[in-house]
Amino acid sequence: MPVHPRDRKENNHEEMDVDYPEQEASSSEEEDSVSSSVSEDGDTSDMDDEDCERRRMECLDEMTNLEKQFTDLKDHLYKERLTQVDLKLQEVIAGSALEYLEPLATLQENMQIRTKVAGQLQTNILFVQRRYRSI
Repeated sequence: MPVHPRDRKENNHEEMDVDYPEQEASSSEEEDSVSSSVSEDGDTSDMDDEDCERRRMECLDEMTNLEKQFTDLKDHLYKERLTQVDLKLQEVIAGSALEYLEPLATLQENMQIRTKVAGQLQTNILFVQRRYRSI
């Protein structure tokens, strides 16, 4: 049977006016818990403050301890790295650092080749200059 649009609106209003007992019960429980915590709050506020202060001090002590451990570890790593750098520097000075010897050999070979080429070019330039003067 067809429903008239006006009847639909009335049905919607009826649905909106429905009370849900579950929600009312939960809200009354919340009000009870709030009122009970207010009455307990006066008795336990000193304990809560003391407990908070104790926990705060424990956390500060733990944080201080962690900061000291971090500083010690950082110093240890710095000294270890400095020792490694000093050892590597001594190897380079002594000429025994393998990772530097190969590139150094390549550079010296390139230098010798360029020196020979420069010498040849200079000889050719002198030859050309003498020939030009003789003409």
